[in-house]
Amino acid sequence: MASIKELKDDINYITYDLINECFTYKNYHPEKDGEVDKVIREVIKLRNELIARTNHPEGKEDRKKLRAHFNKIRSDLGKLAKLVEDLGAA
Repeated sequence: MASIKELKDDINYITYDLINECFTYKNYHPEKDGEVDKVIREVIKLRNELIARTNHPEGKEDRKKLRAHFNKIRSDLGKLAKLVEDLGAA
């Protein structure tokens, strides 16, 4: 299993990359300014939630629960990409 530090680095890298994409999209589509701002807020909110869940894992005593907890966090990273895809479809 990857370290917690690597997981947090992945979360931050993906988040900052998506926010950068949002700002680029905002420059090319100024008419969707409000929608892009909404997506950026959602990305930041989800990032903060994922970092908090990473810092305070559930079931520290049980290895299976701990592994499942971190696998769930990794799968939730996909929600970030979906937010930006929804923006492109709108």
